[in-house]
Amino acid sequence: MKALVLSGGGARGSYQAGVLTAIAEIAAKHKVRQPFKIYTGVSAGAINASFMAAGADDFALAAQRLAQLWRGIHSDQIFKTDAISLGKIGLSWVGELSFGGLSSGVHHGKSLLDTAPLTDLIKNNIAFSKIQEHIKSGALHSLGITALDYKTSETITFVEGHQPPSWKRSRRHSENTRINPSHIVASSAIPLLFTPGKVEDRYFGDGCVRNQQPLSPALHLGATSLLVIGVRKMDSTAHDEKVLKSTAAPSIALVANVLLNAVLLDGIDVDIERLNRINSFLQLVPEQHHDRLNFKAVNYVWIHPSKDIGALAATMATKLPRVIRYLLKGLGPLDDASEIISYLLFEPSFCSQLIELGYQDGIDQEPSIAEFLTSP
Repeated sequence: MKALVLSGGGARGSYQAGVLTAIAEIAAKHKVRQPFKIYTGVSAGAINASFMAAGADDFALAAQRLAQLWRGIHSDQIFKTDAISLGKIGLSWVGELSFGGLSSGVHHGKSLLDTAPLTDLIKNNIAFSKIQEHIKSGALHSLGITALDYKTSETITFVEGHQPPSWKRSRRHSENTRINPSHIVASSAIPLLFTPGKVEDRYFGDGCVRNQQPLSPALHLGATSLLVIGVRKMDSTAHDEKVLKSTAAPSIALVANVLLNAVLLDGIDVDIERLNRINSFLQLVPEQHHDRLNFKAVNYVWIHPSKDIGALAATMATKLPRVIRYLLKGLGPLDDASEIISYLLFEPSFCSQLIELGYQDGIDQEPSIAEFLTSP
């Protein structure tokens, strides 16, 4: 079975919508109506995966509608951007940091942003009842959404599917359930920035946290081929000469940039590298011995941005809500917060550019995508 694997990254998720429109166009050329039976996602990828699973009977239409959703999105549909709401959160944090133990027993702040609007956005745009319908009809095999349980520090993959198998590994396991908006909000809760998501009586954070094997859920669910969409440019190692020569201590914004990238974006890169090593090793092993091994080669296509999304976000910082810009400036220069900005810039001007970038990157890989879609 073929699986679609979507990583996370806040507003960067709009890039995936662009890639999916390209895949839909390529699939239509080859008369492939339902290219994937398995969908898995974390963070913003969880939103996209759930949306696509709910439209699994018509992939092209679902991709088109997802792109429309991202093109029209605004920050106030994700988190509260009014000065009063942000002021209350800011005062709460200042009070707790200033008075320390004296504030024991009071209601502590849980995040820098109030993401109550995100729940409404998900409820209003994803037809969760359709997921079970598509599973029963055979259009969909399973959907897996991953989040981090804050109390146990375990990575949980919530699975809805046709007799889905359960699995348990070190610090990660699956739970069979009917996926609903709370699971998506939980998986999308970027640490410190977004409010922890509550599923029944447990609190969860972004599914990218401690998740060094984001490809694993799709493989556990029975996938033999993967199409993976990342949200970071792979060769973005070049740095501005002025930055490299600077001897100034890093700002809080720069430190937060590095930490958020490590938490949210590194997992997919590491897992792809691991998969490459396994595939390369198996090519050296005679085929008659493959059955004796406890792992197997996995065919995959990996699509990731051809441009640095963080650098693009830095040029569009003025599109952020004014209060958010004010708060970020308190952490350091906005240039130091380019990655944070790319996660929070839920605005049509930015997301539309990422959709176009994703579409073009998808079209540029048409030969490999077409081979993937038409292979047995």
